[in-house]
Amino acid sequence: MRGEKMSQSKHLQFAFSLWLALSVLIGSLNAECCQDGEQKIDEDDCTKYYVCCSGKFVQKSCDSGDWWNWASGECEQDNGQCNGSPTCTEGELQEDPTDCAGYLKCVNGSLVSQKCLDQSYFNVNLGVCTPDTDGVCVGCVEGSTEADSTDCTKYKLCSGGKLVSKSCGTGNYWNAEKSSCEKDNGECNGSPSCTEGELQEDPTDCAGYLKCVNGNLVSQKCLDQSYFNVNLGVCTPDTDGVCVGCVEGSTEADSTDCTKYKLCSGGKLVSKSCPSGNYWNAEKSSCEKDNGECNGSPSCTEGELDVNAADCAGYLECIHGSLVARKCPDLNYFNATQKKCIVDTEGVCISKVCDPECCDKPNNWIGPVDKNCSAFTQCVYGNKFEQTCPNNLQFNPLTLDCDFPENVNCEDGSAPPSGPNAGPSGTYCESQGRCVGQRDGTMFGDASNKCSSAYVVCQCECEVDFNCSNGLLYNPLFKVCDWPANVEC
Repeated sequence: MRGEKMSQSKHLQFAFSLWLALSVLIGSLNAECCQDGEQKIDEDDCTKYYVCCSGKFVQKSCDSGDWWNWASGECEQDNGQCNGSPTCTEGELQEDPTDCAGYLKCVNGSLVSQKCLDQSYFNVNLGVCTPDTDGVCVGCVEGSTEADSTDCTKYKLCSGGKLVSKSCGTGNYWNAEKSSCEKDNGECNGSPSCTEGELQEDPTDCAGYLKCVNGNLVSQKCLDQSYFNVNLGVCTPDTDGVCVGCVEGSTEADSTDCTKYKLCSGGKLVSKSCPSGNYWNAEKSSCEKDNGECNGSPSCTEGELDVNAADCAGYLECIHGSLVARKCPDLNYFNATQKKCIVDTEGVCISKVCDPECCDKPNNWIGPVDKNCSAFTQCVYGNKFEQTCPNNLQFNPLTLDCDFPENVNCEDGSAPPSGPNAGPSGTYCESQGRCVGQRDGTMFGDASNKCSSAYVVCQCECEVDFNCSNGLLYNPLFKVCDWPANVEC
């Protein structure tokens, strides 16, 4: 009998652990990603708002008599802005006269600026954001200019978020390189130096190209992480690292040779060597005299990690005999004792933001919920999560597991049903007598078929019918839904 109970307990603990892991995983997948400290309004209640904590939004409430002012990002006294007369209809959308790529939305009685997705604009007639396939709203930088590809005497000026066609004076043309109108000495109407629209390689920039505009070659840029494929004559995603697309003039250490470094030139990292007797100082990003830092006795052991006194969220790593500053992952700090980055659950380096119930609790703390036997609370990095036990089980505060009700001995305090047609415990129900005198949560299998997904849970001495999920059978030995191979038929 003792061995049977131990087997039941292990089986139950395994099922509970698996269910809990899946619950946390699904919850993390469904969580809305955000940056810590980020705020957003609650569109359903003007007295509440959301604050991002550990990558998810947590609802907060203003004090009584206050409302959430989205403009200032603070709770302020409600002088009619929230519960007074609204200036617009809730959820109403209007044109934003200052931004054709956005719109105004009525939230808590006030119009709030919103943005359409990239390459979209707000269609006033339809009242929705629409893909800007016709260039209705270019979303350009105010005051910027660009050449008119069809007429060298004209150019386009960004005004109010749209490109507006402009003409140079008589006898002038648009100089795309200088972005200004100048006297036409044959550059526009004379003999062009290239074929209009022609694309050529830019020898100074592998992540760009030269385009013929008004008879002149003008520098153009490919999209990020792309390069100009000379053979195809188009910009191509740089999946093979053909053009690194680094910042021009930037440098980085050569991990294989301390006397060399890499310089970004024309969008590519080019290997360079320090003069004889010098080495590359990664901290100062310059070549310096080698006093043993490179080829002599190093000042530290290669790969050694040490505390960075100037940055508790980072550390120093020994590279080529010199200590180089490194950063720990987000929400981590460098533990001086363990010499490694660990999650900052105690607010050692990162200011701690937590739910009041979990601020003083260790990570993954589990405890009961008042007046709810089937629920329990879990604290994860200071955030409170309320979970519910599966399969009519109840939370056992002694074992910190979901357990059979008869092992928990917990009462919610709710009154039993009553009425003129009441059964043995105060309610009318269909019963075969198996639940009379039994505790709530007692489980029985299908009396007519041992290999069945059907089972009964006793509630107020009544028999409540349940069925296992598709593909599972009720296992009367362990009183759980189980794989068919584990059920004796």
